[in-house]
Amino acid sequence: MTQHPSFHKKKSYTLPAVIVVLALCASFIIPARLTLLRSAAVSALYPFQFAAAAAWRGTVSLPANLLELRNLAKNNAELKARLDLLEPQLAQLGELKSENDRLRDSLGFRNKGRFGAALLPAMVIGRSASNWNSVIEINRGSGENVRANMPVVVKAGLVGKVIEVSASSAKVLLLTDPLFSAAAADQRSRDYGVAEGYAPFKLRLKYVRAGGDVTQGDPVVTSAISSLFPAGIPVGTVSRAVKKETDLFYEVEITPAADLSKLEEVFVVL
Repeated sequence: MTQHPSFHKKKSYTLPAVIVVLALCASFIIPARLTLLRSAAVSALYPFQFAAAAAWRGTVSLPANLLELRNLAKNNAELKARLDLLEPQLAQLGELKSENDRLRDSLGFRNKGRFGAALLPAMVIGRSASNWNSVIEINRGSGENVRANMPVVVKAGLVGKVIEVSASSAKVLLLTDPLFSAAAADQRSRDYGVAEGYAPFKLRLKYVRAGGDVTQGDPVVTSAISSLFPAGIPVGTVSRAVKKETDLFYEVEITPAADLSKLEEVFVVL
């Protein structure tokens, strides 16, 4: 039995094309008074018109859209590169502003003439690695009349005292170091004692008589009986005050007024 090769009949688009052309002609030829017939022709033609318009818009706008996307990607890359360059500059400007604000504040503090003495501004240029050997180095020395045992302060209060001097720099012992001591008083009750460093961020007020009146939160300042420090420099705040009936003295703990961990600019009291 002879088998004939199978084949698929090719689709013809002639009939749909004729229908579209006839419908298009009808939409223009049919008189306006034949409203129903004209509407039917337009409705029949609409899907083909819509498809043709969509295909045309896609064909025409595709290259433009691709070009626009490429331009957007290029602009985005350029903006990112500029931002990467600006970020370090913005960080630097922020640091300069912060430094300017600190210096302006320090200048105002210096011009007020607090503590009844001349104040020599100095920058902190070094710091000891150990908290128990609390020493900082400043960029002022004997060339600016800095001498050993001179007090060093900031706006918040006492920082310490000069212990070693060279021609252009000096070392400062912080008040929290165990080797530091200064006559001090409870500013509220006027009870006297000796402020001594004993912990990285604490002091003790020793020899305050048990009959006195020292409470938590009291401010402590340098005493008028001190031979090294002008009276009234803030030392810190009482964070703990304990007194037993059999004790002769209070046990007083003080938190420094100055933040010793963030020292950048200080003043030497001349």
